[in-house]
Formats: sequence, C-alpha cells, structure tokens
Amino acid sequence: MHSAGRRYRVGSPQLGGTRQVAARSPLGSPLEKARLGATLSRLAAAPVPKLLARPETTAARALAERGLPNRVVDGFLRPLLTALLSDPALGTSSRVADLVLRGYARGRLALPAAGTGAVPAQLAATLPAGTVQLNTRVTSVGADGVQTEEHGWLGARAVVMATDARSAVELLPGLRLPDFHPVTTFYHSCADAPLAEPLLLLDADHTVGPAPVSHALVLSQVHPSYAPAGRSLVATTVLGRRAWAGGPAAAEQLVRARLAELYQVPTRDWEFLSVRHLPDAVPAMPPPHNFHRPVRVLAGLYVCGDHRDTSSAHGAMVSGRRAALAVLRDLGIAATEPGQDRAAA
Repeated sequence: MHSAGRRYRVGSPQLGGTRQVAARSPLGSPLEKARLGATLSRLAAAPVPKLLARPETTAARALAERGLPNRVVDGFLRPLLTALLSDPALGTSSRVADLVLRGYARGRLALPAAGTGAVPAQLAATLPAGTVQLNTRVTSVGADGVQTEEHGWLGARAVVMATDARSAVELLPGLRLPDFHPVTTFYHSCADAPLAEPLLLLDADHTVGPAPVSHALVLSQVHPSYAPAGRSLVATTVLGRRAWAGGPAAAEQLVRARLAELYQVPTRDWEFLSVRHLPDAVPAMPPPHNFHRPVRVLAGLYVCGDHRDTSSAHGAMVSGRRAALAVLRDLGIAATEPGQDRAAA
C-alpha cells in the first residue's frame, strides 16, 4: 500500500489468507487491525450461498455501514476493492464485493504462466487438429450454424457464443448490453525489478493527479515467462474515463513519474513498451446483480462470457461451464457438474 507518501505492507505472502492480515501496516490500533482480520476471516470461511443471501447495496455503501474505522476503509479496503473490481466509484453490488474479498482472503488470486492467453490455448490443445479456425469473422448466428465472411455458412448441432458483451449484442440484439468500466494499462520494461517479490502495489492516493494510478505489479515476479531473461515487466493500471490530450500514450510520462514515487526507485531508464486502453474492459455489476444470467437463448443457441456471471476471468469460465452443460443436456448427453462454487470473482 502507498498512502500519504508512505509505503507499507499488508499481510504476509508466507502466511497467506487472513493470518496477520494487517500486522505490518499502520492501519490503526491493534484492536482495529484485529477487527479487519476478523472481518476478512469471516468472509474467507463463509459459504458462497450465505454471501449471496446478504442484503444487497453498493460496495461503497456496504463499506460505510459495516463499522470499520475510516483509516482501515480508506487506507486499505477501498483501494483494494477499486483494483479488484476496476470500479473507482465502488458502485458495484456489495455481494460481488464480498465475493472478491473472499477470494482475496482465501489467498486464491493468481495469474497463469505465459499470460491469460495460455488458458484458451490449453483448452484448444486437447481438440483434434484442425478443429479451431482463427481469424474467421462471424456475421450472423443461428441455432443451426453461423454465417462467416471467409467460409460462408457453417452448420452445427449447437452454437455457443463465447464473446465479450458488446460483440454478443451485435450478433444477438435482444441481449442486454451492460455499462462498462474502462481500464488503461501501461507496460514498462526495466533491468532491475522495483520490487523483488510478486506483490500488488496499491495506490491509496489514486484520485490525486492527472494520471491517477490504481495499482501496479511486476508481472515477471509473478512468473518469469512474462519477460525475457534479465528484464522485468511492470504493468500499471489507471481506471476510469480520462480525457487525455493526445490519447493514453501522452500520459506515459505522468504515469512514469508516479511509479517513481510509488516504488521509490528511479524510472528514467525504464523502457515504455505499450499502453492498452479498453473502454469496455469490465462489464459493470451494479445492484441488483444477476449472478447467473441465462446462457441458453433457445435449444441449439447459447451465450457465455463474463457478462453472464461475474466480470472476471473466473466468471467467464463459470459461464462457459454452464453453457457446456446446457448443450450436453439439450443434445441428450449425460454430464455431471463439478462440485465447485457456482459464483465467485
């Protein structure tokens, strides 16, 4: 955590979970730290159905109503939830916020080696050769096939649309189009890692300045596959809609200067690699949030993605499993659903 010019550590990677969650941080008195640890411990142990049965409001209101001291909320929980939800206003459903804090408290946050693209690549590797066709644009869909620009009509017994929300609505206009939280990520390469551990650096003062940073992470410390040998890769996230003159890349110097303050190291020699601005990065999840939007449009036509469950990679995969099970049922193929949490962040 970085707050008011100070950097401090919350929790211990060696302990994991909620044990001594605030032992090293100036988040208040020992009693206040104990209350924070107890709150996260209860979330970690709570069954998902119990969390989904709680009264639903916004994450911001829930933080204000749960009786934790302001310095615990503003110095830790608010910036953490802002980063995990990509929602600076914390207008997200309080039930979703509880689920992401539960995942944090249980120590289940992770990144795949070789990047997120490794997940679909691993799935595709199990299929027969020639099954997957890339760079093929679909112009319309139906329950019996898809129309493509390159190959014309491709018939099928079932069609599953696994896309982002906007693409899904373009192909099926009757679907709901959610609002979105924009995300801008700056990537820098450097010779020496500014932190030699896989730690998420949260900026509790992220609302200050023309290029407010939400969080940063040395990706190559999470796994060495994210950068070539001898180099480190730093990813820095700025949230919200920004009216930068000249576009996001024009703000790189401002972001670089803030990184020098956050990491407390010189950043002049860092190499700026790229910036990715995604206006539709994260579907908004205000209350009331439906954790299981239907994946079956009609027999033979299904839709899945993070916009059908929770706005996360986990939510996208959960919806994909639900769609796969629906296909198997409609085709008369027996399937047993794994005994895992149906909704998580």
